[in-house]
Amino acid sequence: MKNLLLFLLFTCGAITLSAQSPKVELYDLIKKLLSDSTGYENVGDWGVGEPKKYPVTWKEDKLEMSTDTSINFYRMGVVDITIRGQSFARAGKPVKWNIMLKGARSGYSSFSIISSPSSDMPPKYKIDSVFGRKPFTAKLLKSCDEKDVSGYYYYELKIPKKDLAYVKISWISINGNTAIRIDCFDSWSKYAVKLDCVK
Repeated sequence: MKNLLLFLLFTCGAITLSAQSPKVELYDLIKKLLSDSTGYENVGDWGVGEPKKYPVTWKEDKLEMSTDTSINFYRMGVVDITIRGQSFARAGKPVKWNIMLKGARSGYSSFSIISSPSSDMPPKYKIDSVFGRKPFTAKLLKSCDEKDVSGYYYYELKIPKKDLAYVKISWISINGNTAIRIDCFDSWSKYAVKLDCVK
């Protein structure tokens, strides 16, 4: 229940920034954020001082420190996402997508992308519904999908030329409005994934 409340607070507390981010397909954003396969364990480049590195409007052009040891350092911003070419709205306004990169000072090892609620979004998004025919392979590791109100699918994901990633796609749906959250981890940071299933 605590995780559900945190999810709602983060989702509803969308960052309001005056600058507009360019539209980006969710698959393309995740691919850009995953480390290239080199045969060695990598961390992501924070992109501080490089505003065009990612299609994100950052809250601050610096790293911030967290008291949560599963986060350590982070950057937060907003991004304008489409899923398989579709944009989403609520009450005539575009859905807000928050993004948070998390990791050590040397580079991020996980990230979360969270939407504000929309009646356009169905619950129970699976990886095929999100990525469509884009090139990837995925193995379902765990699921919690018995209820429409909330749940998740947790995958091992491989995108060509990228390191192996672990992706949790979760949702919360209240009064016909659904918010989705995508958490991506590398093989080291996946210890922080929360796989409790709310009964």
